[in-house]
Amino acid sequence: MLMEDRLGERVAELKGQIASLRDRVIKGRQPAADRCDLWLPQARSDQLDRLVVDLFDIGCLLFGEYVQASGALFNYYIDLRRIISNPNIFHQVLHAYSDLLANLHFDRIAGIPYGSLPTATGLSLLLHKPLIYPRKEVKAHGARRLIEGDFQEGETALVVDDILITGGSVLEGIGKLESSGLRVKDVVVFIDHGGAAAQRLADAGYRTRAVLTIEQITVVLREAGRLSAEQAALLGCQP
Repeated sequence: MLMEDRLGERVAELKGQIASLRDRVIKGRQPAADRCDLWLPQARSDQLDRLVVDLFDIGCLLFGEYVQASGALFNYYIDLRRIISNPNIFHQVLHAYSDLLANLHFDRIAGIPYGSLPTATGLSLLLHKPLIYPRKEVKAHGARRLIEGDFQEGETALVVDDILITGGSVLEGIGKLESSGLRVKDVVVFIDHGGAAAQRLADAGYRTRAVLTIEQITVVLREAGRLSAEQAALLGCQP
């Protein structure tokens, strides 16, 4: 009986902990870092704003002199690779992407190496769509594949990237996919840097969708008090 009493006490204790945690979540007292929010369509705008602030707070936006992949020198750098170390924020990023994919038709998800591969992998698991990716360089040994993953010629690949700046790396990846017999119609990115990249892709016959733009990010961070007028100006927003 003594063991049964102890077991009963332990069960009651666990029930109490679960109830307490549930109350904290419902009442909104749980810290954001420990909470994995539901991504509700009707609250998408507010959730995106909160996500932008969370991304800033974990260090995804840096100021200084940074050379981009295109060779251009910017006064800031957006480092989305940091999200892989924060599961809750990563979860929200994946759902923000998935909102844009609801009405698109595709057979495979193709991540552009290397920055977007974690996101493409997460979307593959979330949406139950097979993952492939074009290699940045073809190995001189082994199977020497241009595309990693299984696919059939004629299938449609949705291209996923993290940030669209010039469109060069996306077009390079698309070229490898199409030369392997895949079709590409849509490109989805998390941040569209602006400029002529989206039009460049459109001229080549590809539709581009972005979760966020630099302008949206700047406005949200200014309103949240995360950016100074000088920092906002570096992002292209007038003080």
